[in-house]
Amino acid sequence: MDTIVVDDVTYNEIEFRQYKNGYDNTVTMKELLNGIRYKVRDFFSELEWQNGEATVTRSQVNELLESIGCDSIRSTFRATVNITAYVTDYEAKNEDDATICIADDISLDIGMGRIEISNLEVEDVEDDD
Repeated sequence: MDTIVVDDVTYNEIEFRQYKNGYDNTVTMKELLNGIRYKVRDFFSELEWQNGEATVTRSQVNELLESIGCDSIRSTFRATVNITAYVTDYEAKNEDDATICIADDISLDIGMGRIEISNLEVEDVEDDD
C-alpha cells in the first residue's frame, strides 16, 4: 500500500509520517493500525503463491518491517580486522620479556560478538629510556 487516507486526504508514506509526527493528537490509533494492517495484507497478497506457499527473502521482510515502523531483522557478520597498536611505558626485564609479556597482556573487547585473535606479533621492541 503506497498511500494512506486520513480524513479524506491521501498521503504517501513519507507525507503520512510527517503528518503523524506533526499532528499526533489528530491521528487515531485505529487509523494507524488500519494503515499497518493493510500494508501487511498487501505485502502477502502481492507474493507469488504456488500450491498455497510463497518464498519471502529477509530483505523483503525487512522492507515491510521498516515501512510499518519496526526494527529490521538483523544479520550476523564476520570481518577480518587489522589493528596497529603502539605500546609505551611498558616495564619489563629486557626486550625478550617485553615481547612475551606485551603479547600476553594485549586483549580486545567488542560490545557484541566474539573476537578471535589469529595472529598477534610484537615487533620493533626497543628500550624507551
